[in-house]
Amino acid sequence: MSDQESPLSDKFCDLVMKGGITSGVVYPKAIDELAHEYMFKNIGGTSAGAIAASLTAAAEYQRRSSGSMSGFIQLAKLPEELGATTSEKNQSLLLSLFQPHPSTKRLFNVLISALNNSSTYGRIGSIFLGFLRNYWVATIIGLVVSAAIWKITFSLVATGLSLFVTIIVFIAYFLYRDITQKMVANNYGLCSGMTMNKQEALTPWLHRKIQEAAGRNLDDAPLTFGDLWKAPGFPPAWLVLPKQSMVRSINLVMYTTNLSHGRPYVLPFDDPTSQLYFREKELAKYLPDSVMDWIKTHAKSYAPRPGREKFDPSLATGAGLFELPPPENFPILLAARMSLSFPLLFSTIPLWAIDYDTDYKSGKRGFQRCQFSDGGISSNFPMHLFDGLIPLWPTFGIQLEPKLRSRTNMVYLPQSYEEGYGERWERFDENQNSSSRFGGFLAAIVNTMQNWNDTALSRMPGVRDRVVRVRLNKNEGGMNLNMPNDLIDAVSARGQDAAKYLIERFVPKASATSTEGWDEQRWVRLRVLIRMFEKQLPPIKIASNPNVPHAKDFESMINDALVNTPPGYSQPLSVAEADALKDIIRCMINFSDDVRVQANQFHFQPIPEPELRVRPPL
Repeated sequence: MSDQESPLSDKFCDLVMKGGITSGVVYPKAIDELAHEYMFKNIGGTSAGAIAASLTAAAEYQRRSSGSMSGFIQLAKLPEELGATTSEKNQSLLLSLFQPHPSTKRLFNVLISALNNSSTYGRIGSIFLGFLRNYWVATIIGLVVSAAIWKITFSLVATGLSLFVTIIVFIAYFLYRDITQKMVANNYGLCSGMTMNKQEALTPWLHRKIQEAAGRNLDDAPLTFGDLWKAPGFPPAWLVLPKQSMVRSINLVMYTTNLSHGRPYVLPFDDPTSQLYFREKELAKYLPDSVMDWIKTHAKSYAPRPGREKFDPSLATGAGLFELPPPENFPILLAARMSLSFPLLFSTIPLWAIDYDTDYKSGKRGFQRCQFSDGGISSNFPMHLFDGLIPLWPTFGIQLEPKLRSRTNMVYLPQSYEEGYGERWERFDENQNSSSRFGGFLAAIVNTMQNWNDTALSRMPGVRDRVVRVRLNKNEGGMNLNMPNDLIDAVSARGQDAAKYLIERFVPKASATSTEGWDEQRWVRLRVLIRMFEKQLPPIKIASNPNVPHAKDFESMINDALVNTPPGYSQPLSVAEADALKDIIRCMINFSDDVRVQANQFHFQPIPEPELRVRPPL
C-alpha cells in the first residue's frame, strides 16, 4: 500500500503491546504496517508499550478526524529519529530522553557506565570504575588517607589496604545518602521525566509527539480520553449495539501500579471507589505547564461526596487537594507517564486517596499519599484487556522476549492450533559462571512475580495464535539506554516483520473474503467458551439446589428480600424484581443442563484447559 492509503473503514483490530523501556523501538514500524490494513479500535499497553499505545491512539484519532495517515507516517520515522545524534553531549536522542535530576546525576552516570557489558565481571568492573569517576570525592579522600599511611608506615601493604578500604567506605557512605535521601526526595527515581538540560526529556518529548500524531499543536488542548471516545468512524454500519450503550470510538487503556495500595490500576479510572486527588505543586513537577493548566482547569476542589459527609474527611482536612479530572477530560500524557514510571529509573507519580482504614467515628479520617509506579510491575503484557468471549475482530499482541539459543528466528507467530503452547523458560541455571547463575536466579524471581499471569495467558488457546513474539539480544532494548543507531534500526525492522507475520495470517488476500488465521481464531474461541460453560455451569446448578445443608435456599431469600432490604440494595425488592431473579435462576439451571447434554457430543480438548473466573475491577 502507499503511505497515504488507509484500510476499509469497517475493518478493525485491537493491539496490546508489552513494556520493556527501550524495547519500545520495536513498535513504531509494526504499528505503521498494521495501520495500512486495519483501523485501530482498542489499544493497550504498559510502560514502553503505553508510550506506543498513546501514539497509536493519537495517530488513529487524526486519521478518524481528517482521513490523514500523517500520524502513522511520523510513527514510522521514530526509530530513525531516536537513533540520530543530538548536539547535546553527542549522544543519541534515545539516551538524551533519560535525564537525571541534578541530585541523582552521579548515580545515573554509574548506571550508564554499566551498559553494554554482556559479562557479569565486565559489568562489575564498569560499575566500579563508574563509582571511582563519579564519586571522585571518595577517591581523593582515599588517596589522601593512603598518602598519610605511607608517610607514617612506609608499608605498601598498609597503604594499599587503607586506599581500598577508605574508598569503599566513603563511596558506600555517599551512595547510601544518594539513595536514601536524594532518590527518595526525587520520589524514588533517578529521572523525573522532565527536561534538565537543553535537550527535551521524555515527558515533554512524548507530549509533543502525541500532539503531533493527533494533528494538534503544542498550544492546543492536550489530547484526552474523551477526544478518543468521541472520534468519528465507529460503530460501523454492520455493527448494531444495544440502546444506551456507551460507545468508545477509540478505546485506549494503560496499566499503572499503585504501590501504596499494592495493586494495579487501569487508566482511565472507571471505578468510582478509586477516586484520587492531587496537590498542584506535587503533580506539576512531572508534567509540562500546558498539561498541568488543563488538569487544574478541569479539576474540582475536594469536597465530601453527597450522602457520605459523615464518612469522608472534612473540607478542612482536604484543603489543597483537587479531584483528578473525570476520564473524558483526563490527558493521555498523564496516563502514559503514570504507566511508564520504571522503578528507580523514573520518579513515581504522587496522588492522594482517602484512608478508609481510619475509623470515621474518631473524626480523624484523612488522606494518604499514593505512589504510582510502572504498570509493568503488575502486568507487563495485559493481553486480556479487550477480550470478549467471542471476538468481533482480532486482538493482536506484540510480545518481547529474550533470544533463544536454540532458535535462529527472531520473530515467531504460531501458524496452527498445535503450535505455541510450550512453556517459556528462565534458563539461569545453565550459566557456566556461578555468579551469573545467582544473578539469573534473582532475576528469575522478579520476572516470575511480575510476569507469571501474562506468561500463562499467552499460552492459552485463542490467545497464543494472535501474539507475535519478537526476540531481542542482550544488548537490545530493556535498560540499554544508549543503543547505537544500527541496533535501533535492527530492532524496529524486527517489529515491522512482526506486523507482516500478523497480516499474512489474518488479512484476507485481494480475492478472498476470509483468512485461515482469523477463521481458526474465531473457531477456537467459540469452542473455548463452550468448554468453560461446560466446566462452570454444573456447579451453579448444584449450588442452586434448595436442599443445600446449613443454608437458606435462594427462593426463600428472594421472598425475604420483598420485605427486608437485601445487601447491595437501597430498598426491598419489588415483586417484578423478585420474579425476574427466580426466572434467571431457572434459566441458568436449564442452560446448564442443555450445555452438559450437548457438550457430550464434542471431543474438543483445549491445550491448556481454560478457566472462567470472577475478579474485581482494576
